Amino acid sequence: MSKFLKILLYPAVFVVSLVLFSVLLFPFDSVKNRAAAEIENAMGGGYQVTIGNLSPSLPNGAVLKNVEIKPRGGVPAAPLKLTEAKVKFALLALLSGGVEVDFDLKPPQGRATGAFIRKGGGIEIDAKLDRFDLGLIAFLTQKAGISISGMVSGNVNLEMYPQDPLRNTGAAVLQVLDLGLGEISLAEGAFKVPPMKLAQAGGNSKIDIQVSRGNFEVKALQLVGGDLDLNTDGKIYGARRADNYRFNLKGSFKPTADFAQKFQILSLVEKQKAADGSYPFTITGRISKPSIRIGEFKLPI
Repeated sequence: MSKFLKILLYPAVFVVSLVLFSVLLFPFDSVKNRAAAEIENAMGGGYQVTIGNLSPSLPNGAVLKNVEIKPRGGVPAAPLKLTEAKVKFALLALLSGGVEVDFDLKPPQGRATGAFIRKGGGIEIDAKLDRFDLGLIAFLTQKAGISISGMVSGNVNLEMYPQDPLRNTGAAVLQVLDLGLGEISLAEGAFKVPPMKLAQAGGNSKIDIQVSRGNFEVKALQLVGGDLDLNTDGKIYGARRADNYRFNLKGSFKPTADFAQKFQILSLVEKQKAADGSYPFTITGRISKPSIRIGEFKLPI
């Protein structure tokens, strides 16, 4: 072997050996616990994160297996479980104090791929959902008193600024393959909306929401094939405080005959029913105290 080749080979062997032994001896258990703690902090501390196994994915990624996220405080909700999650970090973003992560999430059913970026006070999410199980996020909606299940496919592209929400932009365009809601209590329990199926496979159910300067334009919210058909559009006007967001939505819903018998509030608005069996509605006012009208009847909430 020539002297020149040795000069080139020895540093290469050293680097390969260094990387190999660094991987073999790296304290991944400590990193796993630190990663779980960072995810908990990012979610406000209200959730407990457990990572079953963490392994490297060279040169700048990791594979997390058997990930479980559940609410603290005994909230009765099924935890989010991921069989496998692959993440890849942008090193330059980390050095500048930001976070840029490519992800590939594989729950027991469906898949979500995309990127998450946090920098300059903003958060960017670019996700592609393929038959993604909404039951995985039930632990988030459960805190609001809403139980949700179902499956969606589509794209979510959002740029959000928590400290300056009027800068929010983006879009969410989803095909709803299946959707169900648990019982919802209104007016401090005076009215109850029974559990319902809102969409089923084979229907043309979809959600199309555009976000610009903090305002949400609901171009289409169409749910068909379930206990009631729902069709609505309109706007939700943004504000610097979430409780000052304002609704301006209109649409209609049409329950099946069986569901109408379970939906006690319909007895109050029977006169508002259209000839085709549907009920027109509007939602206006602030998000903290909305005004909901079914036809000319205003719900006492």
